[in-house]
Amino acid sequence: MTTRQRLDLLARAYPRLFPRVELQRLLRTQLGAIDALDGWIQRDGGRVRARAPKIIYHICAGNLAVSAWTSLAQGLLLGARNVMKLPGEREDATTTREILAFIRGLPAALRRLVETHRAIDDKLFAQADVIVAFGSDATMESLRTRTRWDQKFIAHGHAVSLLWITDPDRLTMRQAGACAVDVLTYDQLGCLSPQAIYIPARTDILLLGGKLSAALEKEWVKIPSKPARPLSVTARISEARDIALAMGHRLWLPPKKHFGWTVIHDPSPTFRPSPLHGVIYLRQATEAQLRAALSPIAHRISTVGMVGKTSSRLESLFLSLGVSRFCAAGHMQFPPLTWHHDGHAPLAEMVTWVDAEPSA
Repeated sequence: MTTRQRLDLLARAYPRLFPRVELQRLLRTQLGAIDALDGWIQRDGGRVRARAPKIIYHICAGNLAVSAWTSLAQGLLLGARNVMKLPGEREDATTTREILAFIRGLPAALRRLVETHRAIDDKLFAQADVIVAFGSDATMESLRTRTRWDQKFIAHGHAVSLLWITDPDRLTMRQAGACAVDVLTYDQLGCLSPQAIYIPARTDILLLGGKLSAALEKEWVKIPSKPARPLSVTARISEARDIALAMGHRLWLPPKKHFGWTVIHDPSPTFRPSPLHGVIYLRQATEAQLRAALSPIAHRISTVGMVGKTSSRLESLFLSLGVSRFCAAGHMQFPPLTWHHDGHAPLAEMVTWVDAEPSA
């Protein structure tokens, strides 16, 4: 089966997740041509072709299925045998069900390239040409010690994301709505979910909080299938609200204090993790304060969603902190297929290349 045939099957099965044009752009961007795996292409006066890995071992995280779907789609484009280690039994079973449902939705010709396991298969792990892993930093460290020198290891450990609003006093309701989409998509569980909104020091907090809370409630109402709120989750949300009240921080809560979202103004600029599930912190900081405020997550920042234009000085500051993606608010959770996840170009990193130089 050629690359174009695999691309066609994947695009037909999941046209919204993996549009044909996006898949074509991904191959051209990272491999130079759609057919680089199937024959020679001209480059720099010579010929090159890509060689796909035979086995890709995917280790899936339990927080979101979309990362596993994307990783598998990349492996299918390459035509590799894809071994999926599903999330552990202690993790959210919903994610495992969604991964398995995605695989069942694939055409038979692609499904034959996929197998799933509940635990790491040591033999297959050792045979794999590429290991793609999602999870905690501890998991990444443990897996790295198991890889051979000639195995490619693409690790996606702990990461967080932020929103930055340049001029919050002039925030429009459309822009507030874009921020709400970023916060509530995937119940704030992914590495692209903002855990804090940073704003300049001189901001009308009451005005901003009112706009954001209205936008969050409007977005929450639109969600057709509300995320689960078991006791463990409501306890974390309640604790965050109680601590904020005890500290004298300003809160904005939903009607009847439901647990869909929470806005908390914490006057400290220093980043602290959110309990997630719709809990978003407003933090004020000057550009001079940002470096120290974000130092706890330096080189852990995946995406910064931007509202309004940003200065080159501020962009340089974020770059020095290891940010790997900037985008407009409302697009944080929906990167193009060509984005460099944690700085990686996965297709380019997974293949090897063969060169044919001109004869004399």
